[in-house]
Amino acid sequence: MMAGSRADTVRDVAERVALWNEVRTDDFQDQVVRLVNDARERFRGGAKRELPARGDDELLDSLFEIADVADASPITVRDACAHALEVADEVAA
Repeated sequence: MMAGSRADTVRDVAERVALWNEVRTDDFQDQVVRLVNDARERFRGGAKRELPARGDDELLDSLFEIADVADASPITVRDACAHALEVADEVAA
């Protein structure tokens, strides 16, 4: 997958999670993890290919960070989404 497409994927996830974070539902964490898991599959580049290891792909790392903090405070989730958007903008530039 091209870097622009991956950046768009990260941007989409970060924007959605940021919106969901404003009005958290009981299943917020599950929704976030499901969305991140679906998005990470776009980083494989094929059904049998492995995902990049943590630390090897800043875009993918920013996705994982969003899932990792889904059960944290709204401010922490907001910051993770903002960081993911920054990374996506840097890569897309």
